Amino acid sequence: MQTSTMLTLQITLVGMGLVFATLIMLAGFLALLVRFTTRTDKRLTEADQAELERRRQAAIAAVVAALAQEESMAAPRFPMPPTALVSAWQAVLRSNMLNKRGAVR
Repeated sequence: MQTSTMLTLQITLVGMGLVFATLIMLAGFLALLVRFTTRTDKRLTEADQAELERRRQAAIAAVVAALAQEESMAAPRFPMPPTALVSAWQAVLRSNMLNKRGAVR
């Protein structure tokens, strides 16, 4: 009984070790692939910088316009209706009285 448990644990450990080793190798392969396939030209020309600045300003303008539109689209506040001539408890009492009398033809 003891040997079968030990064998099971050994098989489990070997399997887990293989899975984690494969994951680590895959991560290393992806890191190497990214390192060798990325472009290293990080110098920006003045035209590129101007284009980036123009896009940044366009994004800022779009956000400001969206916020202004959202603010103007807010639901208008309507004034509260005037209070009823009959309070709620009076309405309940009157309806109870009508219910006691029964249906009117």
